[in-house]
Amino acid sequence: MAIHTGLIPAMEINNIHDIIVITDSITTARKILESKVDPLQNMFILLASAIKTFLSKDDRNKIHFWYCPSKAE
Repeated sequence: MAIHTGLIPAMEINNIHDIIVITDSITTARKILESKVDPLQNMFILLASAIKTFLSKDDRNKIHFWYCPSKAE
């Protein structure tokens, strides 16, 4: 949800060309891409559409995802 609420407004800024998303949750990404129906998939459809629009606006636009594992247990 944090990626969704932070990424969409960032992509709407005209002078932004590089966006870096740092996450410690790969589990959520796996749930989105699973074949079974998951509520996160509905959110992903909107996000994927916004990402496609952002990347097609300008050849310089890029989104980088970095995985940073959490040390908290």
